[in-house]
Amino acid sequence: MNGIKHLSKLALSVCAALPLVAAASQTTPVRGLHDNSSTFIALQNATIVTEPGKKLENATLVIKNGKVVSVARNNRAPEGARVIDASGHTIYPGFIDAYSNYGVPAVEKPDRPPYRSTTPQYNNKREGGNAANDAIHSQVDWVDKFATDSKAAKDYINQGFTAVQSARLDGIFQGQAVTVSLADTIANNAVYNPRARHFGSFDKGSSLQQYPSSLMGSIALIRQTLSDANWYEQANGKDVHNGRVEYNAALAELTNVEQEGMVFKISDDRSLLRAHDVFSQFQIPVTYLGSGYEYARLDAIKNTNSSIILPLNFPAAPEVKGVDDHLDVSLADLRHWERAPGNAAALAQADIDFSFTLSELKKADDFWPNLRRAIQHGLDADKALAALTTVPAQIAGVSDKAGKLAPGYMADFVIAEGDLFTNGTIKSVWLQGNEVELVPLHQADFAGTLVVTVANEQAELVLKSGKSISGEFNSNKIRDAKRSDSAVEFVVDANFAGLDGAWRMRLEQASADGYTGVAIAPDGRELPLTASRTAAGEQQAEGSSNTEKEYVGKVTFPNVAYGLDGLPERQNVHIKNATVWTADEAGVLENTDVLIRDGEFYRIGKDLRTPSGYTVIDGTGKHVTPGIIDEHSHIAIEGGVNEGSEAITAEVRIGDVVNPDDIHIYRSLAGGTTMAQLLHGSANPVGGQAQVIKLRWGADANTLKFDAAPPSIKFALGENVKQSNWGTTFTVRYPQTRMGVEAVMRDGFTAAREYKQRMDAYEKLSRSEKAKTAPPRPDYRLQTLLEILRSERFVHAHSYVQSEILMLLRLAEEFGFTLTTFTHILEGYKVASEMAKHGAGGSTFADWWAFKFEVYDAIPQNACLMSEKGVLTSINSDSNDLQRRLNTEAAKSVTYCGMSEHDALQMITLNPAKQLKIDQYVGSIKEGKHADFVIWNDHPLSAYASVEETWINARKYFDRERDMQLRAELETEKQQLIQKLLRSPESAKNGNGNGYKKPQPTWHCEDNHDVWSDQFTVHGDHQHVHAHQGEQL
Repeated sequence: MNGIKHLSKLALSVCAALPLVAAASQTTPVRGLHDNSSTFIALQNATIVTEPGKKLENATLVIKNGKVVSVARNNRAPEGARVIDASGHTIYPGFIDAYSNYGVPAVEKPDRPPYRSTTPQYNNKREGGNAANDAIHSQVDWVDKFATDSKAAKDYINQGFTAVQSARLDGIFQGQAVTVSLADTIANNAVYNPRARHFGSFDKGSSLQQYPSSLMGSIALIRQTLSDANWYEQANGKDVHNGRVEYNAALAELTNVEQEGMVFKISDDRSLLRAHDVFSQFQIPVTYLGSGYEYARLDAIKNTNSSIILPLNFPAAPEVKGVDDHLDVSLADLRHWERAPGNAAALAQADIDFSFTLSELKKADDFWPNLRRAIQHGLDADKALAALTTVPAQIAGVSDKAGKLAPGYMADFVIAEGDLFTNGTIKSVWLQGNEVELVPLHQADFAGTLVVTVANEQAELVLKSGKSISGEFNSNKIRDAKRSDSAVEFVVDANFAGLDGAWRMRLEQASADGYTGVAIAPDGRELPLTASRTAAGEQQAEGSSNTEKEYVGKVTFPNVAYGLDGLPERQNVHIKNATVWTADEAGVLENTDVLIRDGEFYRIGKDLRTPSGYTVIDGTGKHVTPGIIDEHSHIAIEGGVNEGSEAITAEVRIGDVVNPDDIHIYRSLAGGTTMAQLLHGSANPVGGQAQVIKLRWGADANTLKFDAAPPSIKFALGENVKQSNWGTTFTVRYPQTRMGVEAVMRDGFTAAREYKQRMDAYEKLSRSEKAKTAPPRPDYRLQTLLEILRSERFVHAHSYVQSEILMLLRLAEEFGFTLTTFTHILEGYKVASEMAKHGAGGSTFADWWAFKFEVYDAIPQNACLMSEKGVLTSINSDSNDLQRRLNTEAAKSVTYCGMSEHDALQMITLNPAKQLKIDQYVGSIKEGKHADFVIWNDHPLSAYASVEETWINARKYFDRERDMQLRAELETEKQQLIQKLLRSPESAKNGNGNGYKKPQPTWHCEDNHDVWSDQFTVHGDHQHVHAHQGEQL
């Protein structure tokens, strides 16, 4: 895109390129006397780190007018320079935080009333050039709102930061950040880059609009907005079909985002990868605010070619001290507690660029202890320095003026005593050549943890320095503390070295990390004292490991109990002498062999010869069936099953929010299910696009997707879509009646037809006419409806009542497409003939009835009656639990109405494959089809049958024998982690981050969850918000 920008932005860019000099010589009038204090300074005799990996000993740093003049390995000061002796100290480039909200107006917390208590807001107030959605603030340039804030800057400066990239952290498109100095100056002089990165997130933030209410809705809004920005650039100044192009500052600001890039907040590694999928479609470079889970998906994250801004908010250790506490702690929590401090080292080892941020820390003072803990877990100190200097400088667009100490760069630097990455102390921070003194340069800083030795007895002394000295000696508070430049004295009441009483102690600094002194015991004896400094977390508890880098826990895919070390290998297999349920014309074959080659069924017959290199499975007494396929499932979905905010949300995609870590994938494999169609819920007449997956446990989200399945979508009828049980405030969204459901669908299809007409008309224009005519705006919602009209996307419709079923059949025939499947369809037996004539299938429950008013007429013979009338019929689960036992659900039709066993099995294999239009690949055991199969220990329709093995594409994803072994191994791993935790020092247990990833609710069709307001309700009588990481270990 070529940017459509305001003239003022050009002016800002020009200003930013000019040399920075004293404010008085620019645009601010001088009131009173001119300030002619010297800015020409030479800091001598220092160790100077000019950039990561480059260090000068006994060097001199010369600065003038807020910039670096020279850095040289000599101790000659230029004539006229004020000289500062920095001997014994190290000077580092100033640190940069690339993710901040410093200096911009705070988010006004919305007056968000309790859910259902007030009329929902569907539209926003259009003002100026704002977007139609209040979660989009891309028109805001935060440089225009920026003001310096010395109080807020203090937390950053105390940790050595001199510059930040800042924007208000609110909404999906949050506006364009500004990179600024933390100097106490006027805002104009603080600006380093007025047009830094755009900021964003999936969270709609303070917006009170209903849309989006789900993660997939946020992704759809991002996709449509970026597409609109592309269109806006092409269409601006041209005619459109209904007048001129509207002025839209929010879109105009995004027309250059490919060049300016984004910083985008995510919640975990899955969130990062799905964000990459969206932004890569628009060639937008993105830096992600890290989550601390990156270590679990390093290869996939590396492949995004993205950088990470990494918070250092490690999780606190899970509570396991009590006898029963371990029962409430998952293996995933323990693994994450152990691995999280090593996340930065893992990123560095994978050669992924990252920087550090104070963001997400509850206390800024936790930053350095946590960073040193990361170094103890294997992070190289030079990589850590790069993460504070050169990398964030590049992210924030200031690598030409900050992040290094070189001539022409800003005089932003940190002076420290000792090695800052082990146990050093920041003495002062210089911002634009002005010093902020934290500790006098040549005054000893005793802050930190010291090991004190008196009379061969050791104690831990923890000192905190500020305006006064405070601390603890063996957990006893010290008092009457006094400090001089090189010594500290205090009194402590303690029982130490066999004497209980008031001890008086004096420590004098003997070296950078060593101290000597004297202790006056309670009995008056004067005893020699020595002390040494330890880095945060350096002390080891008795019996603990010598290094925290020695990990006990594993990293698996997913990184939870039952996760895999790697994807199963594809095998060539010979199953011998089994009972084979083909679910096809061949029926049930006794004493039969099956050869599987290259992931497909190769030969089926008796007494087949075993080719060389094949895995042989003795099928004697066992039953082999095709993998079970569930037409209607809500497992493996993240961030909401419904985008119920509007009546038509055809643009949202379940495929955007597939959750490969859902333990229900593994549990469903244990029940013989190998494929499922993940459906949007039933909150609106036209819901979101569905996603067919193979249950490839251990793979990433995109690998789960079965790309050969044609596109499908969820429609819904009945009480849910007209908000019958949503409460008295949800009465303004159209439709509110069953008649309105038909009307809104008809209107949507009519709009899609008109959309096609506009596109066709544009394509017919001559080249000269196109030059002055705007192309039709791409509309993902209408494009999806158009795909239905073209029979390129297939409808699966939630339905119960016969009148609505007939209505939708007639509507489809009116618009010229065929309804693929009615799902639930509990009154399908009443209209089976009409369904068969139309060509619609039915996917029903085996024996659900009377669970709400509109299903009072449901009967357990429904599947049989529809089948007898020629309706392609399947049994679905719509349930995480039922999906694990669809074999017995199918068997109920044998019991209730005498269906043949072969036909019953087809209702969970071949028939749903046909409904999903993938039966040429799966659904039966037939030569040339995918080798998705299940080995049972008994008749597959028996309540006594259990799955022994489940295979997908000739890869074994579930093995009951291995599962039993794994349970013991996981329990052993868990106990080893608990032992490590209990033996760890307190510094390794502290943290202010969360444990493992926030568990997803167990979704059902009716669930209405506004994930961004964190409020949950359901439109029925049941509520399920259970964690389902599934670890009872």
